[in-house]
Amino acid sequence: MPSTRSQKVTPAKDVEHSNSLKKHESPSKIVHSKNAGGNISEYPVEFTRDSKYFFSSVGSCVKIFSMATGAIVKVLSQSPASGGHSNQITRVVLNPKNHLQLFTASLDGTIKLWDFNDDILLKTYNVNAPIQSMVMSPEASGYAYIVVKSEDLKDKLADNTIVYRFAFGDSDETAQLRRICSLKDCTTIDITEDGKWLAFGARYKAYVWPINKSTEDVSETQLRHHVFVEQITVLKFHPHKPILAVGDKSGKITCITNYISEDTKDYVRSLHHWHHLPVRCITFMADGSYMLSGGEESVMVIWQLDTGHKQFLPRMGGSISSITISPNHRFYCLCLDDNSIRLVNSVTQSIEQVIQGLQYAQADNALNPLSTGLIIEPRNYHVVLNGVQGSLQFYDAVADSHVMDLEVVPMNRVVRAGEKEIIHAHVAHVAFLHNGEWMATVDMRDDKVTTPELFLKFWRWDPDTQGYKLHTRVDYPHTKPITSLTFNPVSRQGPMAITTSEDKTFKVWNLSTDLGRSYQNGEAAWVCRSVGVYRDSIPCTASFSEDGSILAVAFGQATTIWDPFSNSIQAVLAQPNPENIEKLSFLGENCPFLIAKSKYHLCVWNLLTCKVWWSYKISADHLAIDFVSNQFAIVRNHPRTNESRITVFEPKSPVPIALQHLKYTCLSIAWLHKEQEEENTAAPPSALLCLNNKYEMVIHTIKSRSALSSKIIAKNEKMTPSVFFDDNDNADRSLLNDMYGKRENEKETDEQAQIRLKTVQTMRDEAMSAIKKDRAAGRKEDGDTSGLSAPSHVLPSVDTLFDTFMSSIMALRINEESILTTEVMEIDDDNETANTDLQEQENPLLQDNITKPVNQDLPSLISYFSHKLGKFVFVQYIDDSTAHNASEKNPVSISVSKTQDSSSDDDDSDDEEDPAKINW
Repeated sequence: MPSTRSQKVTPAKDVEHSNSLKKHESPSKIVHSKNAGGNISEYPVEFTRDSKYFFSSVGSCVKIFSMATGAIVKVLSQSPASGGHSNQITRVVLNPKNHLQLFTASLDGTIKLWDFNDDILLKTYNVNAPIQSMVMSPEASGYAYIVVKSEDLKDKLADNTIVYRFAFGDSDETAQLRRICSLKDCTTIDITEDGKWLAFGARYKAYVWPINKSTEDVSETQLRHHVFVEQITVLKFHPHKPILAVGDKSGKITCITNYISEDTKDYVRSLHHWHHLPVRCITFMADGSYMLSGGEESVMVIWQLDTGHKQFLPRMGGSISSITISPNHRFYCLCLDDNSIRLVNSVTQSIEQVIQGLQYAQADNALNPLSTGLIIEPRNYHVVLNGVQGSLQFYDAVADSHVMDLEVVPMNRVVRAGEKEIIHAHVAHVAFLHNGEWMATVDMRDDKVTTPELFLKFWRWDPDTQGYKLHTRVDYPHTKPITSLTFNPVSRQGPMAITTSEDKTFKVWNLSTDLGRSYQNGEAAWVCRSVGVYRDSIPCTASFSEDGSILAVAFGQATTIWDPFSNSIQAVLAQPNPENIEKLSFLGENCPFLIAKSKYHLCVWNLLTCKVWWSYKISADHLAIDFVSNQFAIVRNHPRTNESRITVFEPKSPVPIALQHLKYTCLSIAWLHKEQEEENTAAPPSALLCLNNKYEMVIHTIKSRSALSSKIIAKNEKMTPSVFFDDNDNADRSLLNDMYGKRENEKETDEQAQIRLKTVQTMRDEAMSAIKKDRAAGRKEDGDTSGLSAPSHVLPSVDTLFDTFMSSIMALRINEESILTTEVMEIDDDNETANTDLQEQENPLLQDNITKPVNQDLPSLISYFSHKLGKFVFVQYIDDSTAHNASEKNPVSISVSKTQDSSSDDDDSDDEEDPAKINW
């Protein structure tokens, strides 16, 4: 248990801190639960033979979607521990011999065969090189043609991309590779349905190879070359005729007829040109009479080859990366760059199903950064983050489904004008009221040419549409960009929001009906209530306490404590390290701690003592607060290894309760709360949600090591897919567990509750004793009872200080008769003293050393500053490492002003004095 004195856990180097964390075995463990999100449209999909389902490669797993509902019905290759892939799956192909089996190729250098109906891994083939693409022919099911990338990338001019023919065998010994061609880069590959011709494109050349059954490497003389002026982006074989369609970077589609001829004079080229941007995909209808193409224009073009007639399906929603036709020819499956899959009816030419993934998956980080982070919507626990430019997306991480899009800034979806990218508006901040009734957003646009645009918008929840509607828009709320946005969780004067800006001010916004004559009676809008500044510094972040009575605003290295209702400063907390504060946050209910994160340090302040409770020297990239369990997590990314580490703390102790090393870079982190209506209360109330660099939402749960050790046998015997919050834990029970497990769990819960109660009581006692010592020390030092040595910006008015100051320098003269009268009244004073003691026992507010029962709510922080700290409290922070130099250096002073009149007692005593008995 750390004492109330400031603790500083600052190793000399980060390496030492890392080693100390590794040696420490935390009482809890972070367990991977499931993955959500990911890129569902990066690679072409594969349909089942009955056209009821389709497969999509998402990261290292394969998700099976229903054509009827668009929901995920099954996930293959969930983890490498169960035999799944360990890297990105690049292609999925149905087994031509058995339509209930599926081949998957991955960058981990393996090809796996799955029984997708029963979710069983049948076989694994090792290629020992990253597989970028794979095609198979129904007529030649024993072979797969793959494109691999050589791992030796030292020589950039060498041919690092190789096209192989992989022969499947009964065992790994009989499987073999046949080299076809070595290239610098291979962008596309295709094979005819009869398995007799193979084509692949590299830069400005298209290669066609007549397939033979030899096992020797293919010589260059067997390859037929077709040279193009523009770079090749895609190629596709006609299903029946000897026609090869080649798309290039300029938007042209060239159809090469009679490519089977050995004489180049027999080749006939026909040009189809509509796209003005690169062609991304080409496919043919089953009868070969129509050709479909797509690109960055968000338009699918249907070409009639015989007549040259064109049909257009515009406004698809994003750049089209691939087009797949279902086996029953009813649907066109379009994969778009906005991470969505759209099913288009081939007869009506209308969109019947939209399967939306995480829209941020293919966004440009430079043009559309993840500035909002991961925000949890309090109504339905949906994850809110940046979507396409100018919009927000709501995503259900538990169900792994997209909920809705909110267009914050209406705009035309134009990718670019010529070669110049169009700068769109960007949503920089988003915040929610604690009950989800209000949402606030900040969007801005700066193209470095025109005047920058800045808007603050307030949205209100509409129960009819189950969405947010724009209520108030504030144009240019600040003169410079806004740095943070937050809501007051509990406000006795209606909803309240705070914005901080680079213009060195923070503004308090509230909902008001006093709008002037131009508005109707009863009409409400958000207006600026007050403006706060501090020493010409820039506020970078702000946070409210759980009860809404305290506002903390970080100005550079100082944390200022404000009363949000009177906009008056109450205290200044000086950061012990000379670093600007990047993130500031209170914790949950009845928790007096304040978390301050800078670039290289993490500090935990105890506002009951206004001292640093403990601090760490650690570089934390992200900070997330769990207001339910009063825990917080930090994430540190390692740029060199592209890995990260999660550390979970409780504010009362610098010892972490859980550590986890992650093999990916974490872009953002949040605590995902469990819905209260679920019946299983044994599961943890919160889970950690991480967004990795592949834009997958990875959900982790925190479990005690004792609980994990008791269930490890059951998990080894029955390998079941992880479920969010592990609601299936109660299913793995035995007869003895049913008889004795519940009582044991209740005993552990009671012990933990008793420990928490003792901890809180000890913390309160130590905090109150420290306050009494500080009061006594303050009265003894220098005899300064006037408080004029405090900083000027925290002093009360001159009227309040006048009586106290004058009484400290001029003694009041009283004659002898008044002294005799005072001695006569001593007997009555004794009786009054006894009555006063009785009143102090009955009224707990009159007691100095008061400790409320632990099960009661802690007093609000504003009342603490108003009633408990007295007139002024001077708190000194002395670093342990520099304690021997304390006498030479000036300590950091923290001053707190009292809002009540300090001279009220003196005024009362003067009124009771008889004027006739005073020697004037």
